Amino acid sequence: MRNAHDYDYDVERPAGSADRPLTNGSRTAHLDVRRRRWPRWIVFGMVAAVLAVAALLLLVFVFIPMGFGTALAAGTASLLPLAIVGVGIWWLDRYNPVPRGTMVYAFAWGAIGSVVLTLILGTAVQLLLAVQRPEPTEQQFISAVIQAPVIEELMKSAGLLVLLAFGRRYIAGPVQGVVYAMLIASGFAFTENITYFARALDAAGITGNSTLFWTMLLVRGVLSPFAHAAFTSLAGLAFGIAAERRSPLLGLTLGPAGIALGMCLHALWNGSSFLVPASRQDGGFGSFLLTYSLIQVPIFVVLAGVLIALRLRQRRIVRRRLGEYAAAGWFTPGEVDMLAGIRSRRRSLVWASEQGAVVLWAMRAFHRTALTLAMQRQSGGADAGAAARRTEAELLTDLVSERRLISSLTLPVNGASGGTTTMDS
Repeated sequence: MRNAHDYDYDVERPAGSADRPLTNGSRTAHLDVRRRRWPRWIVFGMVAAVLAVAALLLLVFVFIPMGFGTALAAGTASLLPLAIVGVGIWWLDRYNPVPRGTMVYAFAWGAIGSVVLTLILGTAVQLLLAVQRPEPTEQQFISAVIQAPVIEELMKSAGLLVLLAFGRRYIAGPVQGVVYAMLIASGFAFTENITYFARALDAAGITGNSTLFWTMLLVRGVLSPFAHAAFTSLAGLAFGIAAERRSPLLGLTLGPAGIALGMCLHALWNGSSFLVPASRQDGGFGSFLLTYSLIQVPIFVVLAGVLIALRLRQRRIVRRRLGEYAAAGWFTPGEVDMLAGIRSRRRSLVWASEQGAVVLWAMRAFHRTALTLAMQRQSGGADAGAAARRTEAELLTDLVSERRLISSLTLPVNGASGGTTTMDS
C-alpha cells in the first residue's frame, strides 16, 4: 500500500478534514481544464454532422426502398438480438458506468456511420470483383470471407479511434474499451439485421412461405446475437489495455492486433458455410448447427469468460486503489466497502433518495468520481506524468465538494455494506 508521501499534492491531512478543499493551484488547474473542453465539442460536432449525413443516406438508399411496413417489421424483429446484447453491455457497464452521451454516440456510430461507410466501400470492392473475378461463387467467397470482415471491422473500430482521440477521458481501461466496442457492434448488427429481415419478409410476401424469415430470426436473433460484439470487442479490449498502460507504442501494436484477430474470427464465422460439406439434406440448418457448435459457441464462451474476468478485476482494482486513498485519509474504510460493491452502492443511493433530489445527485456524483479516481490511479500510479497528477487532483477536488454537499444536507450515511459510511469523515 502506498504511503501519503507517494502523492505529489496535498493529500496528508487529518481524517476529520474531509471538507477542506485542495490548494488554489488545484482549483486553477480545474478551471483551466474546463476552459479547454471546447475542442471536444468541436470534434463531437463534426462527428455528429457526419452521422447526420450518413443517416440521411441510409434513409434514402436503404430504408425508404424497403417500404414503411417492411422496415417497421424488420426493425421490430431486430430489437430481439439488440436486447440480448444490451443485457450483456448493461451487466458489464453497471459497475462503473460510462457517460451516457458517449454510449449514444457509440451506438449511433455502429448503426449509422460504420454501416454507411461499409456499404460505400463494400460496393466499390464488389464492382472491382465483378470485373476481376467473374465467377459468382468466387465472388461470394471473397466478399464473405475477405471483404466483409476487413471492411466491417475497420469501420466499427474507427468509432473507437474517435473516442481514443480524447486520450483516456473515455477509454481508460479494458472495461470501457469493451463496453464501447460492444455498443458499436450492437448498433451495426441492429441495422444489418434490419436489412436481412427485410429481404426475408419480402421473400415471404412473394412466395407465401414465412419459413425463411423465422429461420433467419432464430439464427441471427437468438443463436448468434453476440457475433459482431465478440469480433469488435477484441479491438476494444486491445485499445483499453494500451490506454490503461498509457503506452502509445502498445496502442500502435496491440490495437491493430486486436482488430486483425477480430477480422480473423469474423472471416472464420462467415467462411464456415463454405467449409461444411454441402451434402446435407436438411436445407442447410444442420450445417449451421454444426458450425455454430464448433465456432460460435466457443467464441461466446470465451467472450463470457473475458467479461466476467474484467468485471471481477475491476472490483479488485477499485477496492485496492481506494484503500490506498483511505490510508492517506481521503476515504473511511466504510466508504471503501460501500464503493467497492454494487449492492452497497445501491443501498446508499436508496438512502440518498430519501434525503432529497440534491443529495441523490451528489451521491451519484460521489460514486462516479470515486470510481474514476480508482481507475485513474490504477493506470497512473506514482510514475504518472504531470497531466495525470493534475487530473487526479481535480478528481479529489470534486470528491471534497461532493462530500461537503452531502454532509451539509444530511446526517452520516448508515449501514452501507454492513459498516458505517460517514460522508464527513
